[in-house]
Amino acid sequence: MLELYYFPTATCGLKARLAAEEKGVDYVSRVLDRDAGALNTPAYRALNPQGVVPTLVHDGLVFVESSIIMHYLDDAFSGPGLMPDAPGDCAGARLWMKRADESYLPALGALTYAVFVRHKVLEKSPEDLQAYYDAIPDPERRARRISVVERGLDAPEVVPAAKRLAGMVAAIDDAVQRSDWLAGPRWSLADAAITPFVERLHQLGGLWLAGRPAVDRWWARITARPSYRATAEAQRDRPREAAMRERGRAALPRLSEIA
Repeated sequence: MLELYYFPTATCGLKARLAAEEKGVDYVSRVLDRDAGALNTPAYRALNPQGVVPTLVHDGLVFVESSIIMHYLDDAFSGPGLMPDAPGDCAGARLWMKRADESYLPALGALTYAVFVRHKVLEKSPEDLQAYYDAIPDPERRARRISVVERGLDAPEVVPAAKRLAGMVAAIDDAVQRSDWLAGPRWSLADAAITPFVERLHQLGGLWLAGRPAVDRWWARITARPSYRATAEAQRDRPREAAMRERGRAALPRLSEIA
């Protein structure tokens, strides 16, 4: 049995789901209720000690980290190859995935919390807020979370995060002016890795996306794919997205001064 644990609004969960859909594998969705503390239960922490998503369980084998899961799905199952054919394009795809994991993900997390999520988190009682912080096992991630929740756009993490994400959009623009997809002539895991980040920027009111027709055309190709419709489009939280868009548009003038 193939089981994929995620919650619908998770960027890294979407990466893994896109890969599974593109590969054409059948899997059981284990949708976690993050707000109810499902990431912090002993049962889930036994699978994923960091309490994050996604987690893939295949016949008793447990895999964490979205890029590792994506490569495992490509390697372990028959179906269309999810990496480019040409060695140079393949190296390019791996670079996109590396940047997504190491640079874009922490940047997007900082920005999402500073602009939107902090408002809900700060509604917690002091005791619940402390418990929320204490449940983050990684001390560096916990410190970043406290900073962006408490200080919002004034948090020191916001400026480098905004610059990284603006740079990401510029890099996408450069890539898709030369090819239909990020790493060559066909869709690959590079596109899966970056889709959730552009999705979130759209949800935040289109930060840094305006005036880039090549990016618009790439995004139209992404959203037309059955894998996107079966994942991101199928589990939308439209009230949440509307609230996020409102917060993002309010923050846009400030963020535009940064990047």
